[in-house]
Amino acid sequence: MTEFRVTFKRPSKLGQDAALALEDYARAVSSCNAVVVKNKGGHVTAVQLAAGAHPPSSESIQEIERFFDSLVSESADRLGWS
Repeated sequence: MTEFRVTFKRPSKLGQDAALALEDYARAVSSCNAVVVKNKGGHVTAVQLAAGAHPPSSESIQEIERFFDSLVSESADRLGWS
């Protein structure tokens, strides 16, 4: 089994629900087992994929990156001043 990592350009903090959604989405679009990777500060830096004999397609990787970006921007939208 081949391990493949989709590393994000800007690590960001995600809540537990968002991190689980990212794992589920990565599994669905890549047909691989997926685990969210965090740094010591708790920022999501990547998704680790356990691929079969071939790495995931570039389209799958782009989809995962777009989904991560949408989760980050959705989280930022909720940080308004009260």
